[in-house]
Amino acid sequence: MNIYTATPIFLGAKGLDILNLLDYILLPILTMIIIVGFGRIKKRRYKNSVVAQYFIPALVVRLIGSFLTACLYQYYYGYGDTTWYYFGTLDIANAFFTKGFSVGMEMLLMPFELYSDEARSCITMFMFFKTPSMLVVVKVGALFSFLTFGSFIGASFGLTLIAFVGTWMLYRVFQDIYPHLHRQLAIAILFIPSVCFWGTGLMKDPLSIGGVGMFVYGLYFLFYNPGKRGLIFPVLALVIGLYFSVVVKAYIAIAVVPAAVIWLSLMYKNKIKNKTLRALSVPFLLTMGLSFGGIALQQVAKNFKLEDIALEAAKTQWWIALNSELDGGMGYSLGTMEPSVSGMLKKFPVAVNVALFRPYIWEARKIIVIPSALEALFTLFFTLFVFFKIGFLKGLKELLSDPTILFCLIFAIIFAFAVGFSSMNFGALARYKIPALPFYFTALVILLDSKGREARIAEFALSQGKAPQKVLATNGLPLQ
Repeated sequence: MNIYTATPIFLGAKGLDILNLLDYILLPILTMIIIVGFGRIKKRRYKNSVVAQYFIPALVVRLIGSFLTACLYQYYYGYGDTTWYYFGTLDIANAFFTKGFSVGMEMLLMPFELYSDEARSCITMFMFFKTPSMLVVVKVGALFSFLTFGSFIGASFGLTLIAFVGTWMLYRVFQDIYPHLHRQLAIAILFIPSVCFWGTGLMKDPLSIGGVGMFVYGLYFLFYNPGKRGLIFPVLALVIGLYFSVVVKAYIAIAVVPAAVIWLSLMYKNKIKNKTLRALSVPFLLTMGLSFGGIALQQVAKNFKLEDIALEAAKTQWWIALNSELDGGMGYSLGTMEPSVSGMLKKFPVAVNVALFRPYIWEARKIIVIPSALEALFTLFFTLFVFFKIGFLKGLKELLSDPTILFCLIFAIIFAFAVGFSSMNFGALARYKIPALPFYFTALVILLDSKGREARIAEFALSQGKAPQKVLATNGLPLQ
């Protein structure tokens, strides 16, 4: 007997609903369990740490965001990708009870190509099983949904927790380098409105932003600060983060891997106290970083052809432009585009601009776009404020001398180009760009801090009983 509602029956009886009575019953129960569980983690790991104050609030806003996105797709849009992902999770959950434990585990652990005929007979929407990036969402969602009686809210909260853990790891990396900026970095990484909203739920986006955070955490604490977080945890974070980055959205790995390797290389340079040796080490470290980054990039991108991407983007832009009015003006155009690599690169500044600073207020023709427009306006004003406050030349000098700023901007801008160039729709863009935002705002926060930084570090270090110069040297900040 099938204890879960089978997908065809679910569609016929409930339409495209993803929330039902079970979800509303489980909502407060799961919320309480999660908060209590993570509260114990907070007491054990961050009892006397300044970061403890941000842990539970950052978790709660994501749980709220997860529920609100579910409501958005059910009561505003009526359906969405999350709907089809959920039906896929039910296929796997149903398999456990209709075909047996072995078939369920086969669907949960094996790639689609190795599925038996019995496993394939459980599938109702083959596209979401044939595509690896979609299948990983279905599988992870199925695991959490299975544990919560086939509920959508269980699957949604599960992926949201992965996003939270990855984002928290990212925060811990940058807070380890700039401990005196714990509050500013918390706002820049943990409390960005669009990230707390779109980076939740049963979608690819929570896995992508969680994955990049885990990858950076693992790389930093495994190779730059080894021993500080042990060995097993950083290794697991690195492997899981890289897996999610490559499988869910490969262009994330293409952007973050070489940038991160160069970042660590330059960070090592700042550990060298002798100025002459430090200067001589730059070419060697950069060459080594670019070499390793190039090898990793080649492995990740071996199945991607820029010509195909450019041609597909040109076709997508034409189609979106044709249907923009039917879509309520949600589409945008990058102008006339040649379907070639050179044509794609010519659109680099326009694509970055649209990802970071658009939609403009006057382009928000739907109420759902207004929050994105307001956030984009804030991003533009904050960018201008930072460079006005510290000066353009000072900002450029700081950018080139601080490896972390350079890393954050390289990743954010490359990623912004990728999503700005390919989305062609403000609704999709709001979701796709969220992995770039914590890095971009982190870079701005660090830049703004560069004026009078040493005095603030000294004040914070003394309040924590540490030597200011040791904080600078240990964490890879530029030594004066």
